[in-house]
Amino acid sequence: MSDHARQDGDPTGMQPLPGTQVVLPGGTTLHVRHAAAKRPGLPPAVLIHGLGGSSLNWTGLMPELADTVEQWAPDLPGFGESPPARLHTVDSFVDVIVEYIEEIGQAAHVIANSMGGMISVLTAARRPDLVASLALISPAMPHVRQPSAARGMAVLAVPKVGERLLARINDIAPEEQVRRLADVLFGDPNVIDPDGFELAVAERARRMKQGYGDAVLLESLRSIVRYYAVPPWRSAWAAAREVSCPMLVILGIRDTLVGSSTAKRWRRAVPRARVVTLPSTGHVAMMEQPAEVADLIRTYLIPAPE
Repeated sequence: MSDHARQDGDPTGMQPLPGTQVVLPGGTTLHVRHAAAKRPGLPPAVLIHGLGGSSLNWTGLMPELADTVEQWAPDLPGFGESPPARLHTVDSFVDVIVEYIEEIGQAAHVIANSMGGMISVLTAARRPDLVASLALISPAMPHVRQPSAARGMAVLAVPKVGERLLARINDIAPEEQVRRLADVLFGDPNVIDPDGFELAVAERARRMKQGYGDAVLLESLRSIVRYYAVPPWRSAWAAAREVSCPMLVILGIRDTLVGSSTAKRWRRAVPRARVVTLPSTGHVAMMEQPAEVADLIRTYLIPAPE
């Protein structure tokens, strides 16, 4: 990739890596954080966050993989520090990721969480030449047996209801919002260190000042829900079966958004995928267990160079 996305920083601790704005050929602007590899010549990796997340979600994992890959973590349009685009749907995000990896100039290892997992599956199915491997952390795939928190998210997708609920949530202080969100996302919220908590609070406060944040989130959420209604041959699961690259699926036993019960569906739908469940872990294993997630990626997908 050209130097417009290379702005190195200290990849240690909870300090977020600096980012830079990247304008894709189609006109979309992305804010991208970059973690330089520890040695030249390592393969590229693209890290894709989930619904309501941002590139900051990878702050813990990126240093753990610096000996294995060179990493770029974009904020999807309308999330993090990327400005909104014309559309904010799963399919439009797939188009953006395709265009971004094309800019890298070679197939990338893709590591993704939640909604980013669905985006990555569809990307790998449509453009196998661009994806060297998939590491999916609690990927948001259509599933009938929804865990408790997922049912709450489904309510947000209801027109007008979601707008009213988000307006009420925004009356709550950012610190309390982050505490409540941590209870949903983490198997054990106590693993969040003070620096990580303050980083999340600052990000939430900044997000609340954006005029478009809620609209982007709801448009994205509703596009995920629409994937539950497509015919089986057009579903995200059909796309997963078409993926030809190596695939690792990491699920948290305490995940109340995706649920570890999807492990059975993954093993049945994509028998060649490696499916791993982590005890005492919730929806964001890369934030709760970054070292373990990195070890799994190196074990099953991208061996660290000697």
